[in-house]
Amino acid sequence: MRNQLNKLIEKMLPITDPENLKKKKWSILYSYNIKTTRDIFVYCNLKKKVLSEELYRVMREGRIAPPKDEWVNSNSKRPERLRLEYIHAACYLGLIKKEGDFFKPDFSEFRINKEIIIEANKYRNFRKPAESPRFFEEEKKAMLEIVVNYERAKDFLFWFMDFAKYRSIESFDIEDFRKFGLPIFVLGKIEKGKKGSKVLKRQFEKNRWAIPDSYVRLASYVFPNWFKDLGLIDEIIVFPEFGENRKLWHMFYPIKIKEEDFACHDFEKIIKSVFKREQKNKISIPKVLFLIAQEYYCPVSAIKQALNNLYSNSAEEFYFERVPMHLMKQAYKDSYVEIDGFFRSYLSYEGE
Repeated sequence: MRNQLNKLIEKMLPITDPENLKKKKWSILYSYNIKTTRDIFVYCNLKKKVLSEELYRVMREGRIAPPKDEWVNSNSKRPERLRLEYIHAACYLGLIKKEGDFFKPDFSEFRINKEIIIEANKYRNFRKPAESPRFFEEEKKAMLEIVVNYERAKDFLFWFMDFAKYRSIESFDIEDFRKFGLPIFVLGKIEKGKKGSKVLKRQFEKNRWAIPDSYVRLASYVFPNWFKDLGLIDEIIVFPEFGENRKLWHMFYPIKIKEEDFACHDFEKIIKSVFKREQKNKISIPKVLFLIAQEYYCPVSAIKQALNNLYSNSAEEFYFERVPMHLMKQAYKDSYVEIDGFFRSYLSYEGE
């Protein structure tokens, strides 16, 4: 089976030549949580000038919130390695700079964008326990411009584009991405602590491509997390029972319709058309999310809210089946919809 899969992979996905990078040194960033990277910038701006040892201490104490549970990388021989990764990311993205023994905010580029970020976080006090708040809408746009200036991140976005029309990362911008990008599918079960998948399928030509080895973790974890947090893409799990070749895929797709705009659609009509196309009267919730996201390119949260509204307003025609916890794919519980305190696994239509 592995040999058959390898034969289906045509070639390696394109990436920026290392010689063409603006900054060649240590260009791979493993800061999985872009909010935490933002927080380092905000803290340095609050203090204006921070001793290196103080910044590490503040992070170690949790006053700058860790990317997940704690500032410890259990896989590293150096306990400060994870903190170092995030400080490096903030430097590489041009958010902060080091001068001697001090870190300072860097406003040499994207000053307006950075001032928007500072304004959005002006009431932060960085006391323990710290929280890393979500990005405000204007803050998302400001941070997105900064991130897209990073070639490695834009390489990832390039894979969503038509290579016949867009031949390099310089040939498209964020608006082109939103208008013309199509989904990519990363193959395989992505687990914490694993490197990630080496296989990717593009909706454009439906061929499988090999992910460059240095990009595997970036494509499976880092950039999807960044661009989801910044509201540019969203993710749907394509379960083996309705995925290609009975495999599990992660579908990442550009968000083209805002949540409030999708809410203006006649969702009951959309759902009925799904049942008509599928020629079934019972469809799994994960598949419902997949089919609608692939057609409308709206946030997953918008589809879930519409399903909640459908449950409240059309209970006579539609039935939401509860899923027993022991049968639910708990690693992918976000693929279900939670209504009245219960996860729902299937949607049934009792109409025509």
